[in-house]
Amino acid sequence: MPAAKKTNSVKRTPKTKAKSRPSAPKAAASSDAASAQPKKMALAGGGYCLYAPRFPRFALSPGFCDEASISHALVPSVFFLAFLDQAGKVLQTTCTSVAMENGKAVLTHSDASGLTVVERRFVTQDDRFVCELDLLNGGKEDREVTVVMWTTTDPEGEPVSLEGDSFRIRRNLGDATQPQVPADIHYSNPDSKGAKCLQAFFSEGGSDLPSFEETPWYDMTGLPTPRAKRPVEKPSPIIAGSRVYAGLFRPVPLKVGESSTHRFEANVVFKGKGINFRARRPDAKDENGWQAFWQGVPKFSCDDKAIERVVRHRFELLYLLRQPHGAGLYSSPAICEGNGPFHLPTSFSAPAIMREARWLQDPSYARGCLKLFFDNLLHNGQVPGRVYMSGTDANDFYHADWGGGFESLDAMHNDKATKKAVLMAMQRYVKWVGNNRDPEGSGLTDIVNHFEAGQEFSRRYTVIDNKADRAEEFTEQFRLKGIDASVFRYRLVKWLHAVAEEIQEKAMANRFHAEVEVILDTVRKKMWDEKAGIFMDLDPKNRRKTNVKAAVGFYPLATDIPNQKQVDAMLDLLSSREEFWAKYPVPSIAMSDSTFDAAGQWKGTRKGSPWNGRVWPVVNSHILEGLCYWAERGNKKAQKLANDLLKRTITMMSGQIEGMDVANSLEHYNPETGLGSRYRGVDLHLNAFVLDNIFRIACGFAVRFGEVQDDPIGDAIDFRLQGMPLGNKLWDIDRKNGRLRVQLQ
Repeated sequence: MPAAKKTNSVKRTPKTKAKSRPSAPKAAASSDAASAQPKKMALAGGGYCLYAPRFPRFALSPGFCDEASISHALVPSVFFLAFLDQAGKVLQTTCTSVAMENGKAVLTHSDASGLTVVERRFVTQDDRFVCELDLLNGGKEDREVTVVMWTTTDPEGEPVSLEGDSFRIRRNLGDATQPQVPADIHYSNPDSKGAKCLQAFFSEGGSDLPSFEETPWYDMTGLPTPRAKRPVEKPSPIIAGSRVYAGLFRPVPLKVGESSTHRFEANVVFKGKGINFRARRPDAKDENGWQAFWQGVPKFSCDDKAIERVVRHRFELLYLLRQPHGAGLYSSPAICEGNGPFHLPTSFSAPAIMREARWLQDPSYARGCLKLFFDNLLHNGQVPGRVYMSGTDANDFYHADWGGGFESLDAMHNDKATKKAVLMAMQRYVKWVGNNRDPEGSGLTDIVNHFEAGQEFSRRYTVIDNKADRAEEFTEQFRLKGIDASVFRYRLVKWLHAVAEEIQEKAMANRFHAEVEVILDTVRKKMWDEKAGIFMDLDPKNRRKTNVKAAVGFYPLATDIPNQKQVDAMLDLLSSREEFWAKYPVPSIAMSDSTFDAAGQWKGTRKGSPWNGRVWPVVNSHILEGLCYWAERGNKKAQKLANDLLKRTITMMSGQIEGMDVANSLEHYNPETGLGSRYRGVDLHLNAFVLDNIFRIACGFAVRFGEVQDDPIGDAIDFRLQGMPLGNKLWDIDRKNGRLRVQLQ
């Protein structure tokens, strides 16, 4: 477990002295294990916990030895496991195989004495990190193996509670500068009696390695147990950098040729100020919700295996990153943006996630992504940038395409109740945007720091303020009329006008309609650069365009803002090999820009989220949507570019470039090589609506007016999609030899 409060900032570094690691695999692990081990391991159960370490070091060691997410808080490990013989000697096991089975990792460990341990590692729907162990004695003599489970935590906060056969740790987890996660974690061997709690120890320094040799219990005569159930007494004074070792053990007698099964788990519940959440126990036959989830996913198949892999992977992301409602501010089920620091709902990605989740048969996740943010609207009408379990941050804000996301969701899951539930809050948000990001009433929307558009480290901002890239918080530093922010506002107001008309809010509809006309006319006239052939940001001080050709300048393509002449100019610029049509388009800024860098370097430093030339799937999704908008209206060039751009995007995301048969979902990619940002460690990232792009362009059908319409853009592939939700019904759609067939299930 991580340190809490003050000790959160103390990093745990392994000892540099070379030592054996009994419970960790040797560097020269068997070739079978090396070939079977996945690149990364991702385990979840649809609760608030995720095991998807960004930089795993001990993936093959028994237990959850690498980074895990408990809600939005990151912990360096959950617990370790080790195996001892009757004399207390550590059995040195080696992982010989790894496989994934129904969302569970199945690892086989063995030692030289004939012991084989099959470990099933998974996370349950009610937030239990579980290791189920099948121990088999393949030796020639009866034996007893002791399984030891342990973890470490900081000495601050509540003392560790020793409870006879288990122990409990209560901590506020996460960065102290953000709302923290109040976690109560119970470590146990729950399936049978016989486990005993180890005496907990305070220790100066210590190791984060999964090595029992480096624990305080290793050199003792026998495993010490506490005399009674009680909290650990704190030492005085507490030395900075100290940690607490806590654990339990379970002797397992094994006769020759026999096996025994035992379960070790860390059960996370949430208890704190205003939060008291414990999920119900799931069905024992489907603890991680794998079967239940995939029963509600449309089944897709086609001859193009790269597309098939990407579609499957996008649904896997929804499985891994979903979370329920009920804990703290999480009033609705939702889907997190990614792993690592992105394991929480964010407004930047929520509209795109709504478009991905709308393809699930259960619309609650897509609707929840919308309702969650507008249920937690700040008092002034601002949408929070992130929703934490225990609070929000008033300085945290993102411009987002709420209108596009809401409209797409409604096209498949029309629901007046959802519209009525969020309309008043969305009206307050529109008013806040007008008052705070367009105080002069120009119709254009301001960006006030380089974070809130989700596109930091770009010349879009430094052309206004040369210190724009030094901002550390979401506070106002400059004013820039953003083309992307203005388009998002336009789409939202236009959609809310339609919603207000539908539910008979005439006065509200009239106000929205008047605002729509102002924004459309102003963006078309003031932000269009005739010479460059693209829409640009505007400097509000001098009312001049910034002369920065950023990919977000193509966002108006998805609307009726540009006229035909402007569309033709944008398509010419987009297809230019000197500007945006790289080998793997579309870079976030023109290749002719002085700051363009395909590798993501900004002023000599490779950034985590650079927007000076990397290819971002979220940008490609918006541009593909815009190309579809005009391809549907007969523009041949838009049709050609849409098909070509989708193919290149699929090539990047399908694993094809790396020679892998597993798709990826990285944050951004190199426009020259097509390789993604693996250096970030964020391998699960949802910020684009790829499913929409694939089904619309590759499969050639559109969902409009409550029905599936055959409207191919170019040469549509043959495919089969079974169980697609639409209008509270499920449909089977397939295309064979160019002919589309739609049938009700």
